[in-house]
Amino acid sequence: MKPKILLLHGFLGSIKQMEPLEECLKEHFQVYSYDLPGHHGKSFPEEKFTFTTLQQHLYEYIKEFQLNGCFVFGYEIGGYLALALEAKRSGTFDGIFTWATDFDWSHQKVQTYKQLLAADKIESRDSLYADKLNILHFPSDWKEICKETLQLIEHASKHPLSENNIDNILCRVRVALGDQDENVSIEESAKFYRQLPSASMFVMPNTKHAIEEINLELLKSEILRFTNTL
Repeated sequence: MKPKILLLHGFLGSIKQMEPLEECLKEHFQVYSYDLPGHHGKSFPEEKFTFTTLQQHLYEYIKEFQLNGCFVFGYEIGGYLALALEAKRSGTFDGIFTWATDFDWSHQKVQTYKQLLAADKIESRDSLYADKLNILHFPSDWKEICKETLQLIEHASKHPLSENNIDNILCRVRVALGDQDENVSIEESAKFYRQLPSASMFVMPNTKHAIEEINLELLKSEILRFTNTL
């Protein structure tokens, strides 16, 4: 039987963002994709939008589809969410592969995200992207997603993964990003992975941040190598 892998999307994204990777991996895995609450038409949680809330919703999905012990691939916030859940519930995943996940929650980085993810900034900078977000998340309000995401980032900056809680992340972890990533620092990624009990790092050459622009065949080969299914 093929191993199971769970795909988690990035900021303001959805499972639609992961479809090319899903297609690429389905020969080797049973592939599952998960939409964060409020995204892609899902309702928002009644609780405050924090990593604690998101962990609970994701864990309910994992229980529903019997994914405990699966591999997980997380892009951006998806990778951070997987690590946070594993830190809280050690043994949830057999392995975590993060792509372009930010581990820098400094004040300066939070301010950068406020420029990148604020709805009014997006509308003034790229109206076509704003229209795309509106269509992607309907009937949910994409501007509300922006607002909640920024609150989530503020929460993460005050409660980051650190030496106090990552000791519970005992599964294998691959911290990966492109060498030309415009948003995520190689230095911060290296600093974080060295704190983990069982981690490795991969830097993809000639590669920027957006998963839509990644060399999927190269990414697939790294995922297969990481999961020992190559």
